[in-house]
Order: sequence, then structure tokens, then C-alpha cells
Amino acid sequence: MPMKIFPQLAPFRSAPFRMLFLGQASSFLGSWVHNVGQGWLVYQMTGSPFWLGLFACAGSLPLLLFSLPAGAMADRFPRRRIVILAQIAALLLASALGLLAFLHLLSLWALGLLVFALGLAGSFELPARQALFLDVAPKEELRAAVAWNSVLFNGARLIGPAVAAFLIPSLGVAACFWTNALSYLLSLGCLFWVSSSPQCPSRRPFLHSLREGVRYIAARKPLLGQASLIGLVTVFGWSYTVLLPFFAESILHSGPKGLGILISASGAGSLLGSLAATSLVRTLPLPRLVLGGLGIFLLSAACFSLSRSFLVSTALLGLAGLGLVVFLSAGNAFLQEHAVRELRGRVVGIATFLFQGLFPIGSLFAALVSRFWGAPATILLGTGLCAFGTLAVTAWSSRRAG
Repeated sequence: MPMKIFPQLAPFRSAPFRMLFLGQASSFLGSWVHNVGQGWLVYQMTGSPFWLGLFACAGSLPLLLFSLPAGAMADRFPRRRIVILAQIAALLLASALGLLAFLHLLSLWALGLLVFALGLAGSFELPARQALFLDVAPKEELRAAVAWNSVLFNGARLIGPAVAAFLIPSLGVAACFWTNALSYLLSLGCLFWVSSSPQCPSRRPFLHSLREGVRYIAARKPLLGQASLIGLVTVFGWSYTVLLPFFAESILHSGPKGLGILISASGAGSLLGSLAATSLVRTLPLPRLVLGGLGIFLLSAACFSLSRSFLVSTALLGLAGLGLVVFLSAGNAFLQEHAVRELRGRVVGIATFLFQGLFPIGSLFAALVSRFWGAPATILLGTGLCAFGTLAVTAWSSRRAG
């Protein structure tokens, strides 16, 4: 009955979908607690927005290097097995990071090495996990499944920073890393409950398989245009998030609790956007949602860079989060809807590469520009480049389509 009244709940008819949903909820929550703790620790050790960008780059660099081959692996090997092995590695690394932080034995190079290793585990886990998540969803509800995955991610963005804001002053930053380790343990329990879904692995050579996924998107002009927009936003738009500790401490003077509130506000907006997207992607044209969400995001982020009021900044980050997630939910649904199951791992890998794999380039952009021009100017420049690039991609797509 609830699924008849609320059709966006239809993917939950599948018991494996429900179990993987719970496992991902745990994993996403732990990751956001970890990310806030990591950012605060780096800023306390260095006091520099440049180092914030550099460490964000170190954590996401493996996604740049390995997300495409990881997507090909997700089409060649059992996806559930890949996810389990990667999460075991991440559990051990997060536990070690928490122990070293608790004992005050972390140097910058040791922290950077552990951050890179965690990113490496995530680069192989993410394409396989997302493809597995879509495998267990009812085929006719693929759009809704993609939107619900966004709900998970952004619900964690809302709750995780609030948890971190409590843990850091009360128990120390090490508690953030141990919370992440516990989340992987719970996620693994859900994964062991779910049996492997049937999968027809690719028999072609690895490099040929990898090129096949890239050619699949490149040969389809609407997919290539959407992929270009995601990459553009990752490099020049979304990278503003690595500068939030600097805004919280040095511009808004709100400390770690303020940082948690700022990130939670972005998460709250994103959660509202993702919940709305579960219905909107079923009823509205996806290209219209893509451009509408992107416009809201860019305008809100640009205004945030100019704000010196904590309340106004909090509201603007909420709007930016809402716009970004509508853009991404519609864009990812568009990509996944046009992907055959045999190529899904590679398409997810390409989407991961564009949205998270290119993040280290965006982090370096934020780090270098903020070092010379300051953090507010960095966000203004990035949103301006995104707006110009969106106009160019839209004009190119229309001309090519005609």
C-alpha cells in the first residue's frame, strides 16, 4: 500500500535493495564524519587553506587514477566481492588513523599516506558498489534507485557533520575516524547478507573493455554533453567544499561547531533536493532538471563567497546543496538509464571519474587560487567558469543535435 501511495518507494520492493540501502547508509554516514574530522585536523595542523586543498587532492587522487579501470573491473569480476575486500581494507585503515590520531603520532606525511590509501580503497569500491546497488533494484525503477542513492549520500551529509561537530570537542578527532571504521563493519554485515547477483562478466581484454565504456559515452552526444557538465562542475564548482574550514574559522569565526553546521546545512539542502528528485525524475524531463539544478547551485555558491554573515552563509549553502544534488541526480539518472547492464560498471566508473575522480584537480585549483587571491575569489572564479562552460556545452549540444 505505501508504494502505491508513494510510487517513489517502489525500489524497496526488493529485499536485497533494502539491505544494501542500509549498508550504504552506514558507510556514507561514517565517511562524512571522517571527512569533517580530517579537514579539521589538517587545518589545526597547518592553519592553511592551501593544505586543506592539498589533502583533499591526496584523498581523491586515486579516483582520478583508478576509477576508470575500477569500473571495468566491476564488469569483469563479482561486484559484491570487490566491495567486501575494499571495505575491509578501509576499515583497517580508518582504525589505524584513529589510533595514530589518539596517540598524537600523526605527521603530515603519515596522514597524507593514510588519506591516499583510503582513497585507493574507495576508488575500487565505489563503482562496484553503485553498480551492485542498481543491479538489485527493479529494472523499471532505475531512475528512482539512482535518486535514492543520492538521498543516502546527502542524508549522511546532513547527519555526519553534526555527529563530527559533537565528537571533535567532546572526544577528540580520533573518534571521527573510529566512527568511520565502525560504519564499515556494519556495512560489511549487510553485504554478507546479500547474495551475489547474476553477472555476465566481460570476456574482452581489459584495455579493450575499458575503451568500450569510454566509446559508449563518447559516441552518444547527449551522454557526452551531460558527462562534460559533471566534469566541469567537479573541477570548478564543487571544489569550494575543501575551503569550508577556512571560511568557518577565519571569515565567519564559528569554529568546529560552525563548520559542522555549515556542512550540515549543505547536507540538509542536498537531502531535500534528493528527496524531491525521487519524484521529479519520474515526471519531468531530465535535461530540464539538470540545467535548473545547476543554475541554483552556481548562483547560491557565488553569493556564499560574498557573505560575511553566518546565518546567511548557512542558508546559501543549503540552497547550493539543493541545486547541486538535483543536477547530479538528474544527470546520473540520465547516464544510467542509457547504460546496458553489461556496461553499467564502466558507465558508473566514468561517472565516478568525472564527479569524484576529477576532484583532486578541483582541489588543486582551489588550493592554488586561494593561496594567491583568497578563498572568496576562488569560489567566484570557479562558479563563473562553470557558468561560461555550461553555456558553451549547451550551445555545442544544440548545434550538434541540429
